[in-house]
Amino acid sequence: MGQRGELYSTRIFIDDGQKTFFFNVKENRYNDRYLNIVESRKTERGFKRSSLVVFDTDIDKFLIVLEKTMEDFRNETGSPEITFTVGSGRREYLLHQLSKGRPALHLIEKREDATGARRESLILPADSFDVFLEALKKAVSMMEVV
Repeated sequence: MGQRGELYSTRIFIDDGQKTFFFNVKENRYNDRYLNIVESRKTERGFKRSSLVVFDTDIDKFLIVLEKTMEDFRNETGSPEITFTVGSGRREYLLHQLSKGRPALHLIEKREDATGARRESLILPADSFDVFLEALKKAVSMMEVV
């Protein structure tokens, strides 16, 4: 299915097609499964792509924190910013509410690998939480099935 190691893929369109999220379940050469969440958004010069990677060993924690953050966002309770670290400190996720413009949640991943440190981020509009979470949970369930 597409790229080497890809086991499952689906996508959702939001903002009248201006933004697409891809949920790709993949397996690396060491048989580690992971979820690659890709945001592709239209810009004046074409498309800008950003992606987060969540390994199967970290997916439960990621889902719990994301769902709690979304719920707090909707209810206007809790902290406007959550940070958690996984993978023996090699991967850090930061979730925070954007304070300007349309209500949205900013998901940031800081990761260190052989090439150094990288920072990727996605912006999830609050009015798309439900459709995003539904597609995310479907992809997570496919990590266990395939």
